[in-house]
Formats: sequence, C-alpha cells, structure tokens
Amino acid sequence: MRSRALILCAVCALTVVFAPLPAGAWTYGDTLTTIWRPLPNLPAFARPGDAFMVWANAGAGVSGWSASLRFGNLTVPLAPAGGGYQATKGRWELGFTVPSGTAEELYDLQVTSDGTLPDIASHAVKVIPAYRTDYYFAQISDTRLPEHTLSSGGVIDPTDTTGIADFDAIIDDLNLIHPEFVLHTGDLVNEGELEEYLGMFEMGRAQQMMSRLFSPIFVVSGNHDIGGWKATAPPDGTSRKNWWRQFGWSFLASPPSGDPYHSQNFSFDYGLLHLIGLEGYINNGSYDSYLPAIWGAQSMSAEQMSWLAADVAAVPAGHRKLAFFHYDFGGTLGNGLPAANFSQFNNPAALGLDGVIWGHNHGVAEGNRTATPFNLGLQAVIDGRRTFRIFRVSNGVMTPGPMHHSGGSSGTPTDSLTAAWNGPNDGTRARLTATVLNRFGETWERSRLLFVLVDHDSSFAATGGTLAQTVRHGGRVNVYVDCTLPAGVTTVVSVAPVAPLTVGVSEAIAISAHLEPPAPSPFRPGAGPLTVRYALPRAGRVEVIVMDIAGRRVARVFAGVQEAGVGTLTWSGRGEGGATLPAGVYLIRLQTDEGQLTRRISLVN
Repeated sequence: MRSRALILCAVCALTVVFAPLPAGAWTYGDTLTTIWRPLPNLPAFARPGDAFMVWANAGAGVSGWSASLRFGNLTVPLAPAGGGYQATKGRWELGFTVPSGTAEELYDLQVTSDGTLPDIASHAVKVIPAYRTDYYFAQISDTRLPEHTLSSGGVIDPTDTTGIADFDAIIDDLNLIHPEFVLHTGDLVNEGELEEYLGMFEMGRAQQMMSRLFSPIFVVSGNHDIGGWKATAPPDGTSRKNWWRQFGWSFLASPPSGDPYHSQNFSFDYGLLHLIGLEGYINNGSYDSYLPAIWGAQSMSAEQMSWLAADVAAVPAGHRKLAFFHYDFGGTLGNGLPAANFSQFNNPAALGLDGVIWGHNHGVAEGNRTATPFNLGLQAVIDGRRTFRIFRVSNGVMTPGPMHHSGGSSGTPTDSLTAAWNGPNDGTRARLTATVLNRFGETWERSRLLFVLVDHDSSFAATGGTLAQTVRHGGRVNVYVDCTLPAGVTTVVSVAPVAPLTVGVSEAIAISAHLEPPAPSPFRPGAGPLTVRYALPRAGRVEVIVMDIAGRRVARVFAGVQEAGVGTLTWSGRGEGGATLPAGVYLIRLQTDEGQLTRRISLVN
C-alpha cells in the first residue's frame, strides 16, 4: 500500500477529477503465480496429439505436476510429455500432450503440483485441428485502455472508460471475421504505472477485455505499458513491475544465466510462418528513466538486437519471418543518448525478415503494402479510430490488407459488420438465426459464427454456412458455423436441431418458463380456438388467464399443477360470463412458480 505522503505528493502535482466508484469496482487481473508461459497475452497452439511446453515457477524439489485444459464446465486432462527443472533458468519447463478428439477452442490452462496451489492461465492454449496453409491473422495497436487522457496533461479521471468502447467495436468485428490469431503491437494500456494508483487497475481491465476475443492474442509491450510520467507519484520502474505482475516475468529484473535477457521478447510458429514479438519502450526521462544502464535510453537495446539475430538464425529454411513491435525507437547510442527513430528496422531484409509491423503513430498513413519485405504501421484503436488490418497467408507468404475501421452504422455505411440475432445467443434457445451485413470492402471467407444453444442431446444442422463442430459444456452446446461474408452483402445463417429433443417448443427449450405467441393472431372466435403453448422447466402450479388492456382479468383458461415439459391449451374467446368478448387487444398471462410471462393478441369479430 502506498504511503499517505505519496498520495499527498500526487495531489500537489495534478488536478485529479474524482467521481465515486463502487467499492471494489476494479482490481488486479490474474496476477502471475505458477504459470509463466503460456499466458493470456502469450498463448500456445497445439493440435490433438501435440505436446506443448509450460513454464512453471516453482522450486526444484516440487513434484506431482499435472495439467488440464478448461472450457466452461468442460475439463480435458493432459498427459505428461517430459521436461523438468531447468537449473540455469530457475524454472520448470514441462511438456503436456493434448489428447485426440479435443475440440478446436481457446482453452484456459490449469497446472497443479504437490508444492504449489492450482494456477489457471485464461485463454492460454488454442487447440487447432491442423495448421492451416491458407488463413488470415489480424493486427491491432494502441488500445490504450481504459481511457485516452494522460496524467502528463495534468488531469486524471479514474472513471474515464472511453477506450473500452473502441476496443469493444474491434472485438465484435474480429469475432465474426475469425482470424487465426491477433497481434497487438503495444500500448495495451494508457499508463502502466497507474495500476494501483487511484484504483485505476488498467491492466486488470485490459485482461477482462482480451478475454472477449475468440481468437488467441499475442501482445508486445509499448512505451505506455512499461513507462510513466514524472507528474504522477509512482516511481520509475513501477510500470515494468506492473507489467511483469500480470503479463510478463519478474526474473527479467535479474535474468538467470540460461536466459540472460532483460526484455520480454518472444517468438512462435504457425505452420511456415515464424512470428517475433519485441518489447518497445522509451526510457530517457520523457516517459520513464529506470535503470538506463540495463535498458538504455530506449528500445531496441543491443541485447534485444542480439536476441533477434539469434532467433532469426534458428528459423528453418523455407519459413517466412515477421517481426512485430510497438515502434522502432532506434535504440541507444554509445554516449547513452537516444538514437534516431526507425534507424534499426529501416531495412528488414538485412535483418533476415520478410515483414515488419508496428503501431505508436496513431494517425500513420497507409504504407506500401506491395513492398517485399513490407514495413507497415497501423493506426490506433483508441480515440475512435478503431483500426485493424488483416494479413492473408498462403503457404507462409503474407499479403497485407488495407487498414479498416470498426463501428460504422447505417448513417456511416462503410467499414463495419452488423450482426442481428433473432433471439438471445446465450444458451436459452434451441434454434437461432444470425443476419450479418458486411459493409467492409473486403470479403471474409473464413468467418465463423458461434451459436450458443441449449443442450438436450440434439444434433444440429446449419443453413447459410457449414457446421464445423459442436462443443457441449454445462447444459449448453456451442455450435460453430463457418461461412463466407462477401463484401457489401447481407448473409443469413441459421442453426436448428435435427434430432428429437427431450423437451421442445417451436423456438425455445424450457430451461426456464416460456410462453409462445398465441396463435392465430388476430384471433376470430368461432373460426377455431386460440392455441396457447408454453413450457415449464419443472413441475409446479400454473395459471393462464386473459386480461384486457387495462390489466383486468376477463377469462381464466387454466389453473392447476402440471409436470415439467410442454403444455398446450385452447381458448374459445369467451369471457368468464360465457359471452364472446368484444373485439380489441387482450393479454394472455402465464403465471408459474418462477414468475409471469405475458403475450399480446388481437381479437376480431
């Protein structure tokens, strides 16, 4: 906890705009304990039958390691696949194998041992059926969560969440476009040193936002993530330590001999594509000035460039190589001063790279997408820009697409996806239809829609797309439908059960009480009865009445106890006195132990 003197110092330096927040409204995200890799910001790919590596933070004497994948109420135990304690690295590196038949999904990873508490890394393992040879991935940058105002301007508003809406719009579109993975080129949060300060918890909120993505996301840090300003009370280095606590590794402060690097650089492979993430920062006093003897005035440090050269040299022939980072700040000159920006990556070919992508410049102009190798910046997500780019890949060869901006509407009918569902997509329906309008000038031929339906041991069929798989968990079934969303076209995709259901009403299954629209409506007494259908999740008392528009009861259709399941009643149109009711609008009310449901009908004579 910070001292009272520290807080008073902050108030002297800044105008702080206070607005009351609910107690405990924000807190830390998932702070790192045992699992060091894979992480929500550094996930792993694995096919059924593949082994992937887990870094675990524990002493050499710990034993009894086990791991499992988790998705909702579904648990998939993993088989140990070797590995052990790495004395020169001060960590465990353990292999675990994904069993055959494991569904394609983005899973949480749980690791346990006899010497550590169970630890879970959310959205850390993406199980895939195969490494696709033709696919696309996305880049986003500068989300700057949760707000865009900076303490260097003299004002902090702890309640400002304008950046969250911008990221929400991007997430909604990417979840429909369905990239294989997402690269985030830094400045995930607005000011990394404000995690605890004034209850901002920016990184905790960023973790919550990232968990909404259906695709795995790889994040490199930027100068706002691991930098800060003198105007705020937290001391230099606070932002780095906050990052290490939730997204990185505390051993970077004093790295072991077997992994002697101070920056969080990483690489991973997807088929024939090798991707390299590099930490970016400014450490010359304009943001932070934390141990410049180690990190220099700014990235990329000589140590980082040495790591990059070794990583590139180890890539097998025939694989393409893409580096992604926040910005080429040019590194540090021999005299300790900052070097010129973009002096280290201005010739990607000389570094053995086939492409370089970055962010930082929020309004950067479109670059040369046909250059080989390419060197492309991307505009920001924050401040309403809502920018992303899709890279199409065929046998490892990358083709950058144009910058797109999410969040258009009927009033601004460009660059947006609009999805409308004919009911709640939350596991309460047995069938569902999605209508998607693609206003982007680009066709998304690998889109995937997720239908979350009630699970009553049904099989399903899709129209407007191809049913890819179903995953059952906790009374619900995820139905995944692959489809093409052509540019400028409305696409309708539906999913419905094709096997008998244990309980059924035409549009919903009774996991809660349900009342269908009575039919026919308009209802003409004498031409046939009005049919009222409903479903109950469990046995209980039921009353169905007819009310006039003022809410007065005019007829009782049924009152009694019924078993769980579907009920069907009919009504002749006569009131409690036996006479046919006059024309008008009436309400049919279903009263159950769970509450009441009402439908409107029109009665005509």
